[in-house]
Amino acid sequence: MAKCGARTKTGGRCQRKVVTGTSRCPVHQGAWSAYGVAQRKEKEAQAKKRGIRKKR
Repeated sequence: MAKCGARTKTGGRCQRKVVTGTSRCPVHQGAWSAYGVAQRKEKEAQAKKRGIRKKR
């Protein structure tokens, strides 16, 4: 499996495995990637089930 390879804070390369169908790991994909959006929607759905609302 491929490695992420994104530049880290220490200047090295990320060694985490990439998400299937992308070139980056979950940490380095960013909030607006398809993976990030799917994760956020899932988290919001679980919060809604529990009755927790996001405060603005």
